[in-house]
Amino acid sequence: MKIFKIILAGVLFVSFSTEAQRLVKTVNSGWKFQKENSEKIETVNIPHTWNSQDAFNEGDYFRGTGTYEKQVFIPKEWEAKSVFLKFEGANQHTQIFINDKPVGEHTGGYTAFIFELSEYLNFGEANQVRILVDNSHNQNIPPLEADFNFYGGIYRDVELIVTGKDHFKLEGEAAGNLLVKTPEVSEKLAKLNFSGEIVRSGKKNPKLEIKVTDPNGKLIKTLTPDIKNGSNFSVDFEIKAPLLWSPEQPHLYEITANLKDPDSGEIMDSYSTSFGCRWFKADPEKGFILNGKPIKLIGANRHQDFENMGNAVPNSIHRKDYQMIKDMGSNFIRTAHYPQDPDVYRICDELGLLVWTEVPVINDVTDTEAYHQNAIDMQREQILQLYNHPSIVFWGYMNEIFIRLVFTRDMSEADKNAKIKTSVELAEKLEAATKELDTSRLSVMALHENEIYNTSKIADIPDVIGWNLYFGWYTPGLENLGKFLDEQHNRYPERPLLISEYGPGSDSRIQTNEPKPWDFSEAYQLKSHVSYLNQIMERDYMLGMAAWNFADFGSSGRQDSRPYINQKGLVNFNREPKDIYHYYKARLNKEDYVYIAGKNFTTRFIDQNEKVKLKVFSNSKKVKLQIDDNIEKEAIVKDNIAEFDLNLEEGKHSIKAISGSADYHRNIEVKFRNNLIKNIQNKPIRINVGSHSDFVDEETGEIWISDQAFSENSFGYVSGEVFQQSKSKFQGTASNIKVTTKEPLYQTMREGLKSYKFDVPAGRYRISLLMAEPNRRASTENIYNLGSDQNKTSDEVRSFDILINGELAEQDLNLARDYGILQAVELNYEISTKDEINIQFNPESGKPILSGIKLEKL
Repeated sequence: MKIFKIILAGVLFVSFSTEAQRLVKTVNSGWKFQKENSEKIETVNIPHTWNSQDAFNEGDYFRGTGTYEKQVFIPKEWEAKSVFLKFEGANQHTQIFINDKPVGEHTGGYTAFIFELSEYLNFGEANQVRILVDNSHNQNIPPLEADFNFYGGIYRDVELIVTGKDHFKLEGEAAGNLLVKTPEVSEKLAKLNFSGEIVRSGKKNPKLEIKVTDPNGKLIKTLTPDIKNGSNFSVDFEIKAPLLWSPEQPHLYEITANLKDPDSGEIMDSYSTSFGCRWFKADPEKGFILNGKPIKLIGANRHQDFENMGNAVPNSIHRKDYQMIKDMGSNFIRTAHYPQDPDVYRICDELGLLVWTEVPVINDVTDTEAYHQNAIDMQREQILQLYNHPSIVFWGYMNEIFIRLVFTRDMSEADKNAKIKTSVELAEKLEAATKELDTSRLSVMALHENEIYNTSKIADIPDVIGWNLYFGWYTPGLENLGKFLDEQHNRYPERPLLISEYGPGSDSRIQTNEPKPWDFSEAYQLKSHVSYLNQIMERDYMLGMAAWNFADFGSSGRQDSRPYINQKGLVNFNREPKDIYHYYKARLNKEDYVYIAGKNFTTRFIDQNEKVKLKVFSNSKKVKLQIDDNIEKEAIVKDNIAEFDLNLEEGKHSIKAISGSADYHRNIEVKFRNNLIKNIQNKPIRINVGSHSDFVDEETGEIWISDQAFSENSFGYVSGEVFQQSKSKFQGTASNIKVTTKEPLYQTMREGLKSYKFDVPAGRYRISLLMAEPNRRASTENIYNLGSDQNKTSDEVRSFDILINGELAEQDLNLARDYGILQAVELNYEISTKDEINIQFNPESGKPILSGIKLEKL
C-alpha cells in the first residue's frame, strides 16, 4: 500500500478512500517573506533562502531572522482528523505560529521536524501560518564556523500531513520515521525487525497490517501483529535468500504498514519505506568489506548548494548531482558536513552509493551544556530519521574539530587544554548516543593533518578515522600522502582509515602544460588526483577515499581565483564538468570510455618548433588518435592517461580519439607565438604577465597567454621575478581583487621588472597595463614626502614611474594610494612608433609590478 502524496500549488481537492488515509501535501507556494529590519515584503516559493546572492557579494551576507506568512484553508472535514506540518529543513532556529498562537520551535538547520496543528486550527476557514527562521550566529548551535555558507531560510519542502486520529507517531526526533533493522544478514537469510509507535485516540484498538514486497514488487510477507496492549510495536520477520543491496545491484525491498479501524476496516493511517539487506565491516588490514567481499570506497564529498540558488535547490538538482556522481563511477559519497535532503538518501539507495552522513559539529566546540545537547540532538535526529537507508554505512559526528584551536595563535595553554577537554567529552557523548541508537553501522570522524588528534586520544573514540589530507596543496609534496598514511597505520594498526577529503582548487579558466601547486589550473588538479588515487589503490588497508569536492560551492570567506567559492570541485558551481570529472569516468568505469582533455584549452599558443601536448583519458590499454582525418598516432595508456606530443601546423585541426568501442572528437587551434606580432593588425596580443598559465576570459572568450622573456623580433619581459605572496604556496596572491571578475589576471604578476618590450611594425598602438597592489600593508604615502623617515617606511611604499619609448607616462605611481589595495587597475595609452615599444618601469621605492598587458594596433 502506498501513501497518497498530493502536491498542489493552490487549493486542495481530495476525497479520502479506504485505501489511503494519510494525505501529504506540499505548501511551498505563495509565502509572504520579510527580513528583520526591512520594510520590503516579497512573495516567495519554498525552497527559499535569503542568501542566494548576498553570500557572493563582498563575502558579507545577512544572518538574522526571516518571517514567512501564508493563509492556509483547512477543510471542515479535517476536524475529525489529525493535521501536521512537516519541515524537511530550515536553517537554523525555527518558530511556528498558527493564528498567532505558538505551536513549537526547533533548533538545528539540517534535519526534519514535525508539529501537530490540530488544536490550533479553525476548521472550514483560512488559517494564518507564520514561521520565523533565524540563521544568526549562536554559540550554542553547531556549526559555529566552517568553510561553507550558513544559508538562512526554509530551504527544503514544507508539507501538510493529514491522518486519522489514530496514527503512526509523527512528532519527535524520528519525524515520522518507523525503523527497519537488519541485525543479521547473510546470503542465505536476513533477520529483520520493524518497529514504531502508534498514537491512539483511546476509543478503539486499531489493527495493524504490514506487507513486505521484494525488489521485483512481489508480495512476500503479510504480518498482523497484536497491538492491543500498548502504543509501541515491534515485529520480527525473516527473508530467505535475500537479494542483497550493493553498488552494483542496489536491490530494495519495501514495507507498507496500514493502521485500520477494527470495525469498518478503514485505513486510518499508512506508512511506507524502502530497505535493503546487506552487511559490512571496516577491516584495518583488508579495508572495507561489503557482503563478504572487499570493496575500495571511491567517491566524493558533496555540498548541497547550487549557483544562484544557494541551498534552496529542488529535488531534481539533488537527483542530477547524484546521478553525475554515480555516472563518474563512484560507489561512495560523503554528505558533508550535515544531513542533506531526505530525497538524497533515497536517491543513493536507488543508485547504489554508499554513504557517510554526518552532523555539523565542525571546527570548534562551545563548552556549554546547551551546545553539547544540541549536537547530541542533531545526531539522534539524523540517525532516527535516516535509519532505514541501506546506503548509509557511516554515522559521522565531527570534522576537523581542533583546526580553530591549532590556528588561533593567541590562545593560552589553559584555554587550549579546556577546548581539548570539552571536545573529547562531546565526542564521547556523541559516540555513546550513536551506539545507543544503532550498533549495526560504523561511527566516524574526520581529522585534519595534526598530531593533536592522537595525543588528545579523540581519534580512539570512533570506529573509523577519516583523514582530510591536502599534501601538495596546504602541505608540500604529493608523495608525502603515502608516507603519512603508512606511519599512521603502523602506529595504530587496529584503526581503520580512509581519506575523507583531498584535492586542490582549480579554475576552468586557467590552463597550462606546466602545472604547479596553487596555480589553480585544471592541469594541477589532474596531477594531484592521479597521485592520490595511485597511492590509495596500492594500499589494501585503506578503506577508500572521498574527493573534496564533487562541485564547487559557496564559502563567503574564500578569496581564491573565484572569490567566495571553494573551487576544489570536480565540476563547477553550475555543474559543468571540469577535466578531472572525465578522468574519474575513465578510471572508474568498466565500459569503454575515452575523453580528450582540454575543453577550455582548445587554442594553443606555442613556439613554432614546439609540440602540442595532448592528454587523452581512457580505460583501455591503448588510444588511437586521428588528426584531420588522415594522420594516425597511437599511445600507451598509463594511469588512464595517454599522452601525445603532436607536430601541428598553425591553424585549426580536428582531433578524434578512439579507445575500444568509444571515441571522442575535439577541435583545436594552434597559434605560433612568433607570428603574433606579424598578425597584430587584426588580433591584439594579451599577456598574463607573471604567470605560466593561459587565462581564458569566460565573458569575452579572449585568451591572455602565459608570460615569456623578451627575445629579438618578439615580445616579453626584461628582468624581474614572479611575485609570490607565500614562497611555499601561492603563485601570486590568493586575495580577492576588487572591481573585476577577472581575478586570476590580477592575482599573478611580475615584480621588479625593468621593462616590457615589443618589436612591432611601424604604426599607432594602444597599450593597456593591468595591475593591482597585492600587499595589504602597502603604504599610501607620497614618496616625495617621506623625507627623513624614508628608510623606515620605504619597504611598504611601492612607487614607480612608467616610461613608454622614453616618454614619461606615469610619475610616482602608488597603486595603494591612487586606487586602493587589492583593486584592479587598468591604464591605457596610445602611441606611435617606428619599430618598437619599450615600456620601462623605474622604481622610486619598492619594486614595480605588472599583472597583464594588452597591445592592439589602431
